[in-house]
Amino acid sequence: MEFPGCCFEDSVFSESRDRTVGVGVPYKAKQCEPQWFNEDLNREDCTEIITALKFRGDLAYRHEDYEKALVAYNRCYLLLPRTNAAMRRDVQESQARCLVCLRRYTEALEVAQTLKGSVFNTDQLTCALNLHITIYSRLRDWFMAVSCLQQLISLHPYNPWMWKKLAEFYLRLLLDPSQYCLSEEAQSIIQSTRPKLVNEHDYADEEQPCLDRIGRNVDILNDMDNTSRTVLDSSNPSLINICTKAELWINSCASFIRARRLFQLVQPQQASFVLENNLKAQDEIEERLKECGIDEETQMLMTEIMAEDISNEGTKEEVDSKTTMPLSSFTIPSDVEFRAKWFEKMNIISLPSCTKIQSCPR
Repeated sequence: MEFPGCCFEDSVFSESRDRTVGVGVPYKAKQCEPQWFNEDLNREDCTEIITALKFRGDLAYRHEDYEKALVAYNRCYLLLPRTNAAMRRDVQESQARCLVCLRRYTEALEVAQTLKGSVFNTDQLTCALNLHITIYSRLRDWFMAVSCLQQLISLHPYNPWMWKKLAEFYLRLLLDPSQYCLSEEAQSIIQSTRPKLVNEHDYADEEQPCLDRIGRNVDILNDMDNTSRTVLDSSNPSLINICTKAELWINSCASFIRARRLFQLVQPQQASFVLENNLKAQDEIEERLKECGIDEETQMLMTEIMAEDISNEGTKEEVDSKTTMPLSSFTIPSDVEFRAKWFEKMNIISLPSCTKIQSCPR
């Protein structure tokens, strides 16, 4: 008697299939000799040509032969299909960096703005802003460099290296007022490219001092004596800068302190050269804070303010996160909003703590 469902399929008793692997074409890995991309290429293989030109440009850039690198990148870009958007952006950034090294800043800014105008996610915007910061730093247009860096920090508020760089920008302006002044060449380049680089509302009030838009929201510092202000060249109205040294001091110290706290936060997770770079950066920050003459009590107060959002263990994951987000899910704050978020609370810092401000160059 057979029970329902207990019978076997006929296939169970059939002969097993022959699973012997058939003889096919043997696999032969392609071997690439050193600098194979400098040899004669198969002109029928467009992909190989594009790759070789990119590598030639990279090698020439590494050897600081920027003219040769730029030629290779240009040829590579012309061959790239429009569907390969990632590599096109990579090559365009390489072109811009070559142009910067060749002091062709107008062309570099145009390429950089093209990249910035076609971003779709936070990674692409990060690359575009980093490129802008490099160009504006070379031109010594510190207002635009700081503005781009603040946008970058808004994208990556837990990146200690960006906060350290922002602090160094502020400190440079504090210790060397001549850094405000642009050369005639730089002024010409910036003025010729700015209409393409910004919206009209960004420069609707060109008479407003540019550093006035960097850090003038610390109300208590407005009572400082007028002699502590640095008045710069007024021959170019769009570049008039009137800013208290105390404001720059506060912003620089606060940025250094937040950077130090972030470095300390990720330190236990690091090793090898990464840890070495971290500790070196922390040592540099300590030296800069000593130069600024900030006392321990003020440091503790600033640390409490600047580390409000990184006081819990869960933030460690956010520090190391590299999540790419679509720009539709992110809104970049304006410079005014950035200052209000990060530096407005610093108005509780008392001026007697600023022990070295008065000794800074006038």
